[in-house]
Amino acid sequence: MTKNQAEKLVERLKNAFNFHRFDEPGVYLEYVRHLARFDYDRMEQAIDGIIEEDSRNVPAISELIKRYKGVSNKGGRLEVKNEQYCDVCDDKGFVLMKKTKPKLGRMYEYVLYCPFCEVGRTQAYDGRSIRDKNHRSPYYVPPITEYFGDEGIQALREANMKRRREKDAKIPVEKAVQSIGKEIPDGWQYEMDDVPF
Repeated sequence: MTKNQAEKLVERLKNAFNFHRFDEPGVYLEYVRHLARFDYDRMEQAIDGIIEEDSRNVPAISELIKRYKGVSNKGGRLEVKNEQYCDVCDDKGFVLMKKTKPKLGRMYEYVLYCPFCEVGRTQAYDGRSIRDKNHRSPYYVPPITEYFGDEGIQALREANMKRRREKDAKIPVEKAVQSIGKEIPDGWQYEMDDVPF
């Protein structure tokens, strides 16, 4: 995000929380500096979640970053869900690819993350860009768009939509009705001639 966007977020924190230390020297700039490293929209969602929980004290920078990355205070990951169904990755957030190494004759699976949905963006990882040189790694999860063009992504969409239609068609009406607490009595069905209307 840009510096202006980071400043907007800090002003939002300043206005949304009752107690803050932004008037002390350096605190405001430190928040702006740290927030500017992240994506604006995701950080705004993280702030929304924190405000919903408690709007008394401004959260520490570390709490904002943990919430941004989807980690809760309890050490577990927060469940991230898509608002709308993602037909590219079938709401998984990733696509598994299989590749055979010709020299070894073995098949390997590797992961591509989906940049088209919220769940997919949480699967993104790039060990090469870690700031601490001691913890850098050559491993990363590439996006689907790095391996597939528009035609390949459209083929993924069509395959997932077809699979979803088939899955939805297999659900019997009786089970769907019973799942909402209704029962269909055995043998009670109207014939086309006996319809009361």
